[in-house]
Amino acid sequence: MIRILVDADLIIEALMNRCEVGKELRELLDRTHPSIQIHITDVGWEKVCAYISRLQNHKIAEIVISCLQEKILICAIDQSILQQARFSPLKDFESAVELICVSTQKMDAIVTHKYEDFAESPHQCWVWSAEDLWVRANLESQLQASIGSNCQVP
Repeated sequence: MIRILVDADLIIEALMNRCEVGKELRELLDRTHPSIQIHITDVGWEKVCAYISRLQNHKIAEIVISCLQEKILICAIDQSILQQARFSPLKDFESAVELICVSTQKMDAIVTHKYEDFAESPHQCWVWSAEDLWVRANLESQLQASIGSNCQVP
């Protein structure tokens, strides 16, 4: 299982069709990959909901929020995470919170399109693009399939 924290801004960009990277994330949200568990910070979730709720059609906004709730787990931000983020070398506080959240919740990575926000991260291996995520997820699926076929009793 690959546990990721998706940057709230990436979800917003994908939902609003604003960036090419959003296509890959929309695909992930449209069809949940069996080996990927998606998380977002509670503050990021509030941000996503705030933007979605301002769509002209409130019925569509409700459907989108409901659909996302089925696919995304919320990672609570507490005082300890905020304190650790205060002393992070990252310049962007929201990114620092996300990095601490990934670390404390023992997730595999942050999926983002804003690599520059994580430039000072001592854990660059935790910062993935949506494309990186798909490559890893497909490799994980192949590995699980290989393990499954090797464990079959003749």
